[in-house]
Amino acid sequence: MVTKVYNKDNNHTCIDEEGVIYFDIETTGFDKENDRIMLISYGKIMDGEYVIKQIFADRLEEERDLLTSFLEDIREEHIWCSYNGIAFDEPFIRKRMQRLDIDLNLPEEHIDLYRLIRPYQKSLNLERCNLKTVEKYLGINRRDRIDGGISVGFYNMYLETGDLELKNVIMLHNFEDVLNLPDIHKFADKILSDPDMVRADAITGRQRKYLEALLRENGICLRTSMDKLSKRAASKMINSILNGTANSFELELIANNSY
Repeated sequence: MVTKVYNKDNNHTCIDEEGVIYFDIETTGFDKENDRIMLISYGKIMDGEYVIKQIFADRLEEERDLLTSFLEDIREEHIWCSYNGIAFDEPFIRKRMQRLDIDLNLPEEHIDLYRLIRPYQKSLNLERCNLKTVEKYLGINRRDRIDGGISVGFYNMYLETGDLELKNVIMLHNFEDVLNLPDIHKFADKILSDPDMVRADAITGRQRKYLEALLRENGICLRTSMDKLSKRAASKMINSILNGTANSFELELIANNSY
C-alpha cells in the first residue's frame, strides 16, 4: 500500500469550511459485493493550503488497510464532499466496510456537488453535468486523459506487470478528480446564492405555500432558500412533516440531497 501527500497552494479558492473532506474513490468495478476499492484520494484545506492524500492498494488484499487508514484519518471530521458520491462512492465504501467488518464512523453530512449543480444544468447551458464538463466550464484544464472505466483495465494490468507508469496514470486521474473540488464547491455555492439561477424542476407555488404553512405551524426554521427547492424535495419535506418525523436537520438533508 502506498500513501502520497501533496500540499497545493489554495489562494485561488475561497472555501472557509476547513472541516470539509473532499474525496473520490477508484474501484475495480461497480459490484459493491465483490469488487474492491483500489485507490482513495482525499483533501482538506488547512492553513491556506489544500492538502491531498492518496492511498493506493498495490495488491487487492490491501483494501482493508486502505479503508482503515482513510477512515482513521477522517474520524474527527463531520462533513465530506464529493461529486456524485451519494450515488456511488459513499454506498460503495459502506458496503466494503460491511464486507470487511470495519466498524468506524463516517462523517454525518455529505455534500454532493453534482446534486447541487445538476438542477441548473439547463440554466448554465451545460451539455452534460459530469465532473470534467463542469471543470471545462470553469476553465480548468486537466493533465489526465482517462476515465474511471479505463482505470479499471489499467489497474488489472498493473497487478499483472507491476508497471509503475500504469499506476501513475491511475493516481493522476484520481488526484485530479479531487484537486478541483474546492473550486467546484465555491461555484455551487455561487449558483445557490444567485437569485437569477432557476432550477429546471423548481418548487411550485402551491407547494411553497403549503410547505411554508407547515413549517410555521411546527415552529421549524430552514436555512435553505425556498427558491432553490425542487418539487421532489418539497414533496418529501411535506410528507415528512405530515408524518411527524421531521426536524430542521432532517429537512435540510432532504433539501440538499434531492434533485
